[in-house]
Formats: sequence, C-alpha cells, structure tokens
Amino acid sequence: MKGFKKYVYCAVVALPLFLVNVSASELAEDAANQEAIIEAEKLLSNIDMAEILEQSINQQLDFQIQQSPELLPYRGVMQAFLNKHMGYASLKDDIVNLYSTTFSVRELKDISAFYSTETGKKTLQKLPSLTRMSTQIGSERVQANLEELHQMLENAAKLVEGSKPI
Repeated sequence: MKGFKKYVYCAVVALPLFLVNVSASELAEDAANQEAIIEAEKLLSNIDMAEILEQSINQQLDFQIQQSPELLPYRGVMQAFLNKHMGYASLKDDIVNLYSTTFSVRELKDISAFYSTETGKKTLQKLPSLTRMSTQIGSERVQANLEELHQMLENAAKLVEGSKPI
C-alpha cells in the first residue's frame, strides 16, 4: 500500500509538470504557426496575389468565351460570380493557410526575397502569360491528335466489350 501511495503522489506531482511542458510546447508551436501566417500574408501581399487572381479569373473567362462565344453576353455575370468565389477576398485565409503550412518561416522569407529581385518581379509578370501560352500549346497538341485518341478509345471499347464479368 505504501508503494501505491508513493506512486499516486509521484503521479499527482508529475502531472502538472507534464501539462506545463505540453502547454509550453503548444505555445511554441502556436507562435511558430503565427509567424508562418504573418510571413505568408507578407508574401501574398508582396507578390500582389489579389492582382494575380484577378488576372487568372479574366484569363479563364476569356478562354471560356473563346471556346463558347455564346457566353459573351453573360461575361459580367460570370465575372461577378468568379470574383465572389475565386477572388482574393474570398480565398485569402485559405491561401494563407496553404502557404503557411506548406512552407517554413525561413522558406517564406526566401520566397519573398526572390520575388523582391528583378528576376522575381519578371517571373511574376511573365508567369500568367507563360501559363496561358503553355495551356494553348497543350490544347493545340491535343486537338491535332484527336484522331489518335479516338482510335485508342475504340480499341479500348473493343477490349471492354470482349471481356466477360468475373
């Protein structure tokens, strides 16, 4: 019984120390997370993420209207919808969370430093058009080879038709 009392006493004395230690590590983790959030917000501000998203929305709309010209009269409605749900004001917290959990504080600072250079600024400026042109190249390549896809699908359909359920 004496050993049991000693065990209980040690547990009662040690438990608050353990909780204090856990709380201290949680506080340190929260501080690190908060610093990452602050750095992510700075980065998004420095790269003008609001403008990047606005350009992206406009490019998406232009592409959709190019593909389906009958949508042109509805461009304003579509733009209002996309701005509401894909605009920076709508996505900011999620994007900050994404960046702050993907990158360390040091990495966020390094990324910010890069985008503050002339090369980084040029990258930000050119990236949307490079992405658009790359997408266009891929789309043209697919269009030019649709017959191959059709043939592959026909061959696959024949295999599916010829197979029997297990």
